[in-house]
Amino acid sequence: MTIGRLAALGCGVAALAVSAAYAADPIEIEVKGKASLVTGVSDGDAESDFDAEITFTGSSVLDNGIEIGSVIQGRIDGDQPRQNFAGGRYSSLLIGGPRGVGPLTSDAYIQGAYGFARGPFGKIVAGRDQGVGRTLAVTSPTIFQSFNVNDWRSDLSGINDIHTVNDFSGYSTKITYLPPANFLGGVFGGLQLGVSYSPTLRNCGERLCAPEEGFLLAPDGTLLIESSEWDDVIEAALYYQKEIKLGENGVFFGLGASFVTADENTRAASPIFDDYEAYSVGINLAYRGITLGGSVKTTNAGIDTPNVDDGYLAFDAGVTYETGPWGFMVGYGQSEANVIGPNLLDPTLFRDTQTAQAGVTYFIGRGISIGAAAQYVETTKPAAAGGLGEATTVVIESSIKF
Repeated sequence: MTIGRLAALGCGVAALAVSAAYAADPIEIEVKGKASLVTGVSDGDAESDFDAEITFTGSSVLDNGIEIGSVIQGRIDGDQPRQNFAGGRYSSLLIGGPRGVGPLTSDAYIQGAYGFARGPFGKIVAGRDQGVGRTLAVTSPTIFQSFNVNDWRSDLSGINDIHTVNDFSGYSTKITYLPPANFLGGVFGGLQLGVSYSPTLRNCGERLCAPEEGFLLAPDGTLLIESSEWDDVIEAALYYQKEIKLGENGVFFGLGASFVTADENTRAASPIFDDYEAYSVGINLAYRGITLGGSVKTTNAGIDTPNVDDGYLAFDAGVTYETGPWGFMVGYGQSEANVIGPNLLDPTLFRDTQTAQAGVTYFIGRGISIGAAAQYVETTKPAAAGGLGEATTVVIESSIKF
């Protein structure tokens, strides 16, 4: 399916959502949003970051019971985290983080725009949206909205690159299908499956999803630039939940797993890049206000090297405790990125990072929370790239959801 056909499908679904008002129920508009402000000190320097999302959903139910609609999602991001070494947001030899449609000099942009149809057949989504690798992801629990050891939106230290969410496709144009939840019934009553397909990542634009320009360092330290892109990105994911009775209370079990593959398509002959593959799995256990869990991700980072250990491996683990308006958390994460080098024992380009964080939040009411956290990050890189780096960060996060 071409990009034009996908875009046409998304527009067609959105148009049906508008005409549905004359065929069935009136169009219903739903507005959701969240925002966070993080201020703090990282290694003696004052830092801050503001992040906000707002989502507008318009939908209507046809006479046959099928709901169709469209979604527009805007975002304001004062300091989008981005990494220059293997690892980071997309765990590949790429520069940048997720971005949307808008001026490159502006912090405001359109992050997602898609149409959907939902009914007895499940749900179909077409347009710019995140894939099922992120939608069904499970990571270590947290009480914070943006300042975490994994899947962080605010990175005041600038060196936290632990990321186990399988979101290589970002917000590229794609089509997604999720069958009805619990459609298998029985022992699989809490199972949700999903699959996403992106024809190409080249259409994503600057920092929207995996960027086109990759880079690496030669054994002598020379910076080599390579041009590459990935096509036919396929994501498959599942989420399973079950409550296990334990006396008067129950233990809630949640499992998420995903697989992402993409075909490498270099625009210049290159022995460096290869087809991308990534696997991710996460587990959570919750009991009477206590949630324990973690996740792991491994990927070849889209690189063709003789060493089977080259690539990216990351994991995180943590525990939260919520009682009344109070929440407490402790988390730890670690990542290893080994890409290429003069020999298998001495990779030229590598980045090993570990992060520990502890914090507390207080729920004020009406979706408003405030919290404080302390985080320590340590990373090791080649001497030519800075060698050992570390940062201690103390922050206050104010957040709201509506």
